[in-house]
Amino acid sequence: MVKSIGIDPGDHAIKVVELDGSYKKPRLVRVHAAPAAAESGPRPDAVAAVARAAIDLGMRGDVVLGHACREAVLRIIELPFKGYDAIKKVVKNEIEGEIYSQAVDDMVVDFLEIGAGHEGGTRVLVAAVPKPPLRAQLASLSAQKIEPETVELDTLALWRAAHWAGAFAGADGAVDPAAVTAVVDLGARSVKVLLVEGERLIEMRALRLGAGAVADELAQRHRLDAATARDAVQRCLDSGADQRLEVPDGLPAATGDGQPAAPPPTREVVIAHGDVDSAQTNYLQRLARELTRFLTASGKAAALRAVWVTGGACRLAGVRDMLAAVFSMEVKELDLLSRLNHDLDGDEVERLGPTLTTAIGLALLPMGGPDGFQLRQEDLLLARGFERIKFPLAIACMVGLLAMLVFVQKRTFELRLLERQIGATWRDPKDPKAPPQFFGMLNSVLSGKWFEDAQHFRLQAKGKDYTFKDLLAELDAAPVARRVQIVRDQLKKVADQKQEDSGVYEDVSLESGLAVMVRFSEVLRSCDAELGRYLLPKISLQMAGRSPTLDFTVAFREEGFRSRQTALQRAFERDIGKPDSPFAEVKSAKEDPFKDVNSGGSPGAYYTFSIGLKDSFPPFGPSAQR
Repeated sequence: MVKSIGIDPGDHAIKVVELDGSYKKPRLVRVHAAPAAAESGPRPDAVAAVARAAIDLGMRGDVVLGHACREAVLRIIELPFKGYDAIKKVVKNEIEGEIYSQAVDDMVVDFLEIGAGHEGGTRVLVAAVPKPPLRAQLASLSAQKIEPETVELDTLALWRAAHWAGAFAGADGAVDPAAVTAVVDLGARSVKVLLVEGERLIEMRALRLGAGAVADELAQRHRLDAATARDAVQRCLDSGADQRLEVPDGLPAATGDGQPAAPPPTREVVIAHGDVDSAQTNYLQRLARELTRFLTASGKAAALRAVWVTGGACRLAGVRDMLAAVFSMEVKELDLLSRLNHDLDGDEVERLGPTLTTAIGLALLPMGGPDGFQLRQEDLLLARGFERIKFPLAIACMVGLLAMLVFVQKRTFELRLLERQIGATWRDPKDPKAPPQFFGMLNSVLSGKWFEDAQHFRLQAKGKDYTFKDLLAELDAAPVARRVQIVRDQLKKVADQKQEDSGVYEDVSLESGLAVMVRFSEVLRSCDAELGRYLLPKISLQMAGRSPTLDFTVAFREEGFRSRQTALQRAFERDIGKPDSPFAEVKSAKEDPFKDVNSGGSPGAYYTFSIGLKDSFPPFGPSAQR
């Protein structure tokens, strides 16, 4: 028993159905339909999200994705030979000259044999679909862990659904190979029309003239969003009366202090039934003209025996009469749910019935229905498991191996160079027994005679002296990376031993001029808002002597300059109170007033500050980071 899932992106609503059973006796297991809301993001993501929700409800089976025929370029060409494989080899080149909108290499091309041509040739219906929208939709589905095995045009799904429903057979159940049947699907954005001779598809068209044109016209006229306009039009047609709406007029008013936005003002809109009826009449007249042109161009009007209608707009008032006038015969609704086993209630059947035709036709494909177009080709082809990654993996392994070899060589060279910079061993080839010598930093440290003097470097440990000769031996045996550290550690031991022997211990404290300047900039930054714009023409830092000081001159201009000087002095006094501050006191802050003649005589003053520094302080203390 086969299980399959059909995904119909639709125009306004996304439909997903699950079938199980066989082509002759399928059963509708589940239906999931949801509108494609504008706030749900890009259209491919919205379709993927609805499909994911349907699968999470328990749908299982092979996934078939529908693609809108209105995005395809359809052409009928004639080739002077027969055979599927032979046609497949040349069809893309043959159709290239028929497509002017874009390069055929950027399109997926598939075909359907629709009849015999002249002198043993074949008439072929070719569909060319741009790859970018297909790729975007497949990527969104893949992100939701959904991988459709087949992608085909919605018109082919419509043909398959009509075939399963027996729409091409006569009253006695027999199929007349010369009789032509028309199938019309009326959607919100397009109208799909099929002509089928016997059971063989001979012509199809997607007219970009959907029933949504009525709502779009009124939405533009009354400045409504599409969903509100569609709902108002439907209620107007159902009730036969005018509809009064209260709609927002603009955006919500902005408020401060974190308060919720005030509701936007509203305006009253009246959707007149006469306007809706007039727009509906205009739409049906335009559609009638397009269908008449299509039927006339096909040359099959005389052979037409039956017309079937389906789609979300097939039950609109006046549609049946218009189609009957165009095709000159009674029009029947293609009601699939009356022929399918399902568990839908009456309301669901009434609401969803005409809209599920394409989705059911997609789901019938894995069960053995008539083949259609396969748009999952070339770089869009579904590859499973290891087949999907084996070639990229092989290339990646080769590139990775080459990159690893280059990386190892580079790192080896860098390691050798670094060892030389630190202190790799050098031995005199003419005197192998001579003491080892070293490159780089270690050579600079050990140069001269300082280490050889026992007064400078000698360590007594366990009754044995550790001298320069022992240090050389230890360095020679140690890894290069540890050699400088060994010298430092041994020097520290010598220093500790000398302090212990002498009894003199001294803590060395180094004050940092950089730390003073960093703290100075942090104090200025802490009162930026109070200082405003200022000029700092002179800074002098004196770290030597008994009274280290930081002197600087700052200029403030315009009214309030004295209060800004006070704010700066308070900022320094606040910092002086911190235990790790390098500042001891504000010794003086002299004022030198001036007037800026270039700015209309604005008053101002130069202030010369003298800040005393502490004798000792921890550079970059923790309070500087607060």
